[in-house]
Amino acid sequence: MSEPPIINLVDWIAEAGSDRIKRAQREVTAIILNAVASEEDLRANLVLKGGTLLAVAHGSSRQTTDIDFTSKADPEEFAAAFPERMNRALDRARARLGYVNWRCRVQGKLDRQPRNFAADSFPSVAARIAYARAGTPSEKRLDAGHCSDIIEMEISFREPLVETQEVKLLAGNTRLEVYSVNEVLAEKFRAYLQQGIRNRRRRQDIYDIAFLIQQHGDAEIDREKVMTSLREKCAARSVPLGIDLIDDPDLIERARSQWETMALEVGTLPSFKECFDVARSFYRSLPWPKADQRH
Repeated sequence: MSEPPIINLVDWIAEAGSDRIKRAQREVTAIILNAVASEEDLRANLVLKGGTLLAVAHGSSRQTTDIDFTSKADPEEFAAAFPERMNRALDRARARLGYVNWRCRVQGKLDRQPRNFAADSFPSVAARIAYARAGTPSEKRLDAGHCSDIIEMEISFREPLVETQEVKLLAGNTRLEVYSVNEVLAEKFRAYLQQGIRNRRRRQDIYDIAFLIQQHGDAEIDREKVMTSLREKCAARSVPLGIDLIDDPDLIERARSQWETMALEVGTLPSFKECFDVARSFYRSLPWPKADQRH
């Protein structure tokens, strides 16, 4: 059996350079990822996705501090046990990584969404992971339950999952399940197509899609798997799917909205047209059944 791909969190943390805030956020992110990877009940039920995965596994410079997971577990049971399990895992992970000066805790109650959490088709919880250096005033605020330094974990439930993969975290020598690049692309296209239904403006999806396609290319991306996953994700959420829907003017305008603001996150920002053309060409090259080509 071949070894899983390596996520080099050591180098990723070092890339923060002299930026103390970014370095602190990355060190705590490493603690959180290793906490999930080293606690059996968390590792078995959580799959990493989203902006943090793009940053640590694919080299994206688009900044994000939230950490997104999909859970395979029952929402109510998992949410009830999560704070205790996560706090225990955080203590072990910081010791394993040598970050003994950091203290991390789940702060406050989990934010369950929507109101009918257990019965909803796609419920989620948000957990605030507070962090502070030992011996500082921030540690006192952490102990009092109102620390201002937070990394949010958002956990989604009942999401269709077609393809995941195991990766090895270099810092901590642990293993974690993550979305494959095919799964990430399908998720991003689904989110783009769902913008109007949810009344959202998601400028990041087209950027991320173009980045992944240019980063990995045909050698690492399987269009059949992207298509299979996209169909399942859209069917589950009743999102229309068709070859021409990528060109819907309303969806394009929503994705283009506030595009320039990403320059603050990525530095040199390619034009929307450049990224959209890459995404559009790939989307239309998927193996579309004839029924979908009628749209």
